[in-house]
Formats: sequence, C-alpha cells, structure tokens
Amino acid sequence: MKDREKGKRGERVVTAVFLGALFGGLLWRGGVAAYPDTNSYLTMSPNREPGYALLLNAVVGIAGEKGFWAIGLLQNALAAVSIYLIICYVGDKMKSRRIGVLTALCLVLPHIMTPLFASSGLILTNALLSEGITIPLYHFYFLMMLKAVWEKEKKGRYLKGALVIAFLLTLFRGQMLVTLIAWLIVAVLSEWKVQEGFGGRSLKYFKRFLLPAGAFIVVLVLRILCVNSYNLAVNGKFTGTTYGAVTILSNVIYVAEEADKEGIEEESLRGLFEEIHGIAREGKMLYGDAPKGLTREASFYSQMHDEIKDLAIYPCLLSYTEHVEGIREPMERMVRVDALATALTRELLPECMGQWLLHYLRNILVGLIRTAAFLHPMLILPTLAGYGILLLMGFSCYRKDRESRAAGIFALTMLLTLGNAAAVALTIMCISRYMVYNMPFLYLSAFLLLGEMKEKLWGGNKQGFLKERR
Repeated sequence: MKDREKGKRGERVVTAVFLGALFGGLLWRGGVAAYPDTNSYLTMSPNREPGYALLLNAVVGIAGEKGFWAIGLLQNALAAVSIYLIICYVGDKMKSRRIGVLTALCLVLPHIMTPLFASSGLILTNALLSEGITIPLYHFYFLMMLKAVWEKEKKGRYLKGALVIAFLLTLFRGQMLVTLIAWLIVAVLSEWKVQEGFGGRSLKYFKRFLLPAGAFIVVLVLRILCVNSYNLAVNGKFTGTTYGAVTILSNVIYVAEEADKEGIEEESLRGLFEEIHGIAREGKMLYGDAPKGLTREASFYSQMHDEIKDLAIYPCLLSYTEHVEGIREPMERMVRVDALATALTRELLPECMGQWLLHYLRNILVGLIRTAAFLHPMLILPTLAGYGILLLMGFSCYRKDRESRAAGIFALTMLLTLGNAAAVALTIMCISRYMVYNMPFLYLSAFLLLGEMKEKLWGGNKQGFLKERR
C-alpha cells in the first residue's frame, strides 16, 4: 500500500513538473502577445464583457507594463493547474496510468496545435485576450460538471461549484452563456429517474426540478446586473455589452438580397438597409460572392463578417444616429446603434430566413469540424464520420451500462460542443479559437469509449486498457 501511494505521489510530481515546464516554456519562448482586441479591454470598451477588462486594468494599474507579464504568468499557471487536476481526477477514477497519460496528451493538444497550425499562430495562454483566462476556467467548469455526472451521490456540491464557475465565465465571454444552459440541462436531468417517470408524483417531487431553473434565473439576472452596473460605473450608462446586435445583423446582411428590402415596413430602416447592403454588395462581401465549397466559403465568410460590420453596418448606423437623430453622446449612440441593428434584424430576417438558416447550419458544421480538427477538404468527411462513430459507441456503452463513465463524459462533451457551436454560429464565424474549448474532452471521450467497448463489450482483459491498477 505504501509503495502504491508513493508511486502515485511520484506520478503526480512528474505530471506537475511536465506541465510547469510546458507552460513555462510557452511563456518564455513565445512571450506575452497583444492582439487587435487587446486595446478594447484596456480601454474598457462597452463592447467587451467586464471580467477580463477589469482584471487586465487592475494588474497593469498595480504593476505597470510588468503587469502584462503577470497576466501571462497567471494564465499559464491557471492552465497548468486546471489540466493537472483533471489528469489526477480522471486517472484516479479510471485507475489507469495509461488513461492519465492520454488525458494529459488530450488537454495539452490545443496549446500545442494552435501555435503550430492555426493561421494566427496564437499561443492561447500568452495572448492578452479573454480566451487566456476562459480556457483554464472552462477546464475547472468541465471538471465540476464531470464530477457531478460521475459521482451522483455528491452531485449537488459539484453542481454548485460548476454554477459559480459558469457565472464567472459569462463575465469574461458572452459565448460562455452556453455553460449556464448546459448546467441547467444537466441539473434537471440529474433529478430525472427514467425508470420511475412522473406518474403519481407529489408537488414536492416536482419542486426538485424547479430549484435548478430558479438557480439558473437568479444567476442570469445577477450576470445582467453585474454587466450593466459595470457599464454604468465605467461608461456612464446602465446597459449590457454593446455591439452584439451589430454582430448578429452582420450574419443577416451576409445572406440577404436586395429584394428583401420589401419586407421592411419602416421607411428609415429600409433606407438604412439599402445603404448597408449597397456597400456590402459593391465590396463583394456577400454570400453570393463567396467561392464554392465549405472550406473556401468559410474562409471567405470569416473575413467578410468583420468587413460587413466595420465597413458597412456600424458606419451607416453611427452616422444615422448622429446626423439624423442628433445623438452626440458616445455611449448613447452605441446603445442606439444596437437598437437600430436589432430592429433591422427583426424586420429583415423573415425575408431571408431560408438562406440564413442554411448558412447558420453550415456555420455550425464548420464549428463542429474545427472542434475536432482543422477545416480542410480532406478532413471534412473523416471528421463527420468520426462524430457518427462516437455517437454509436456512446449509445452502445450506455445501453450496456447505464452508469458508464465513458458514455457520461461523451454525453457531457457533446452537449457542450453542440451548444458552443450553435451559440457562436448565431453571432459570428466559428474560427478555431472559439471552438477549441471542447477539443481535448472530445478526444478523451473517444479514448474512454474505445477502452470501455474493448473491455465490456468484447471481453477485453480486466487489467488492460482501463483497469491497469496503480
């Protein structure tokens, strides 16, 4: 027993040293890097969620330019700690050194692949972007959710921890609202007993399902109050994060046709659409101008989405609020721009719903591919086939064992992967840095499913892939 415990401690020391060397090396070799979006956090733009802006300004305010390195150090340290905790937990639960090693490889994969293969060369933990914090925070969130799925007797405590982390994540990125929705789904399903159903249940039984919904609403309201209060204190107006409506409108303009203006009843909005669409049409920024093929269209769209926003929508709406409506105060203008963008989307979307929905689904497909691999014509069919195979494997493991850990982690991963792709595709292009959150857990799920099928369905060695005792 002592030798086993000593061996386990040694493995954990080796894991900690490996992760420390990896992320320390990434910081030392790559250095802290600023990107075009960094300045909007430093200026506390209302277009950004408050979490990263407050953190960045607080640290830089205390330490000056050295604060940038402090942020880089914090991000790399959080990444190392979050990965370490997941490796230890999964390895201990599966009682397998091999699974521990595979978990480590899966979790460090995005941090190695992104700088090597992504066009931006982005080192996630070195970037002065919200992803530097949200990725390790997301790891902590996933760990709490996984514990709730695997350890049902303690699920209440773990779900509370996951809810707190999900709340923090939403303060750093609006995209992370999907973690709150996933939390609600898991919390409700954890109260559901398939074999018993609802027949003859008392009101007290049903209240158990209302508690997660109530907690979800409370956290959502608290998040709204925090963001609005931040903008009141920093930017002088009690409002949420701005520019989101402009981003959503960009997707609608991208697929809209000139004839769609007939569905816009208000004359002023119709005039704005004609002006915006005219600029996009002349600049060949629209879906009709895109090259054929999923990968080439996705690359075109990734560029044109921002150009439609920055060169067509925002200048036109900003000019309208100033010269037609006479609004001079900057924050008031930004809020009004969002209101106009929302009104245009509401009027325009029914006219181009079919084309918009088709492109939305294409964008989700791109997001799913980029979660598992890189978007390349040769990888599309293998990646989609891989998803299909994993779904069949997950279903098979669940049918064989309703308490299957492999099926549990895979179901959680797919819920978050689909939710993330759907949320991002609704507002913007599904580029790799938005999709990378679930990549390690997708591959880890695949390894666990393979191992479980080998041992439980095909009668593999009990001391084999999953059951190698430490």
